[in-house]
Amino acid sequence: MVFSFMVAGVFAAVWDRVPALRALPAGNAAATLVALAAPAYTAGALLTALAGRLGTGAVAVAVAAAGIGALGTTTLLVPRVDAAAVYFLAGAWVAIASLLPHHGRSRQESKSMRLDGKVVIVTGAGNPGQVGWMIAQRCIAAGARVLLTARSPDVAAAAAALGPGVAAGVPADLMAPADLDRLSAAVRERFGRLDVLINVAGGLTLIKPLADTSPEEWRREIERNADTVHAASQALLPLLREHGGAIVNFASPAGLRAARNLGAYSAAKAAVIAHTRALALEEKAHGVRVNAIAPGMIDTAQNRATVEDPARTPWVTREEIADVAVFLASDAASGISGETIHVLGDGLR
Repeated sequence: MVFSFMVAGVFAAVWDRVPALRALPAGNAAATLVALAAPAYTAGALLTALAGRLGTGAVAVAVAAAGIGALGTTTLLVPRVDAAAVYFLAGAWVAIASLLPHHGRSRQESKSMRLDGKVVIVTGAGNPGQVGWMIAQRCIAAGARVLLTARSPDVAAAAAALGPGVAAGVPADLMAPADLDRLSAAVRERFGRLDVLINVAGGLTLIKPLADTSPEEWRREIERNADTVHAASQALLPLLREHGGAIVNFASPAGLRAARNLGAYSAAKAAVIAHTRALALEEKAHGVRVNAIAPGMIDTAQNRATVEDPARTPWVTREEIADVAVFLASDAASGISGETIHVLGDGLR
């Protein structure tokens, strides 16, 4: 665009100073072309930008305005002022404007992974060494305020370590309706709203063949990993619907492809995956997105103590999982719902 204005300015200067050029038919044709080309090129560039930002309706108005502007330029402005000066000044203005910092956001950058202004509940987040705690930290770093919950009565004191005013803790048994009511009331009283529920509570507690699994053991594994997801989601949906929130569940690769000696756990995580998809479909009309993360072997001190050779175990870090959780909770994932995302780290095979 700057180049086109400079060329037009040079031509206009020569046109004014060389009468012989004005006497040539080709010279008049070139002058007409230059007089129209520079405004038209500028209008075209501006309209291209407007098309991406304002839509066809606004562009139609801009086209009409550009036509009027080009007509006015050629009939009123150019005959009365030094055309070369007009073009040179316009080119200089465009060059200076292009060097100024651009604070706007393109359409591709319009969705942010920040959680500014959002309130997040993270279940199963009472232990600083576990993934729930890391998720809480990452959410706070992204601008959110976080309410942590766990069965431990120490969760309130632990949450205070994450920062005053941005974190709180409420002890709760997710299978106790009274505790869930108290949790819902606490987040509204403390933060005034709820935007994201991250269901981390759960975990593997039973490694045993199905033939040897008692009904009590089966029930416990299902309750710990699947029933808690349903209970917490159901209790907190009214709050999430108010602002079009998001739920992030924790599944497992075993929920998609069951593993030997992990039958009860695999069944529980399969239920989480099915619950995620069904709830996403049901809550679409309310603006609530629901997704799940299926992590590989998470690198925690507790998990390292359960394997024979930690150095040869394929791990996924807590940070890697937490970053995906923040993404799914953010507006950057506004087009994703009903999905289960594998986060395998070194466990990818």
